[in-house]
Amino acid sequence: MVAKLERNADLARETGFSVEIIAVLDRGDQHTLDVIEQNMDENSRLFATDYGDPGKARNFAVSEAHGDYIAFLDADDLWGANWLSEAARCASLREDPVIWHPELSVYFGEAKHLFRHIDVESDEFSLPSLMVENYWTMLSFGRRELYTSNPYPLTDIAAGFGFEDWGWNMTTVSRGILHKVVPGTGHVIRRRPGSVSSKTVLAHAVPPPTNLLKTYLEKRDALSAKL
Repeated sequence: MVAKLERNADLARETGFSVEIIAVLDRGDQHTLDVIEQNMDENSRLFATDYGDPGKARNFAVSEAHGDYIAFLDADDLWGANWLSEAARCASLREDPVIWHPELSVYFGEAKHLFRHIDVESDEFSLPSLMVENYWTMLSFGRRELYTSNPYPLTDIAAGFGFEDWGWNMTTVSRGILHKVVPGTGHVIRRRPGSVSSKTVLAHAVPPPTNLLKTYLEKRDALSAKL
């Protein structure tokens, strides 16, 4: 994982971007901690946390970041070599608030399927559909202030709330933030038994409440008024 991340970072540096790597190991075991420590360089920082919550871990990582952009990568996954460089290039061309996602995700392990991400500026995007199905994974890229002003919701499986990435996606869309696709990029994502996402599905949890439905109804009513 560390070697793959370094290759992504090196390619981004070659295209003119500076990169810092922040590794947050949330309730990881000692062997994993040792392996990561042994493979990190002077441009990397490692934090061991005890949140037991992916949303809290991501919010902590954002608070420690110094760069203009944030890129979330999961240690279980593999990333196309051009992901960071292409995402940074696309983001640098837009002044409006945009969260960027890879064009395609390939799942393996407990679940095996292809997941093609939807661009909100395409005809395929639908606000009502986003309330039924998550359009994007948590592997995203965007300006730092988009993450600081929109922290990830916390997971509370006991109360029936999970899918923090889906909830965050709906919240950001309801606030006018675009979610777009970086053409020609992809991730390979491992689904493993016992993961937070697996536990969330087994618990029949739902995303935390958002204002997306209100946003949709307001847009629908505004369109009706114009007609």
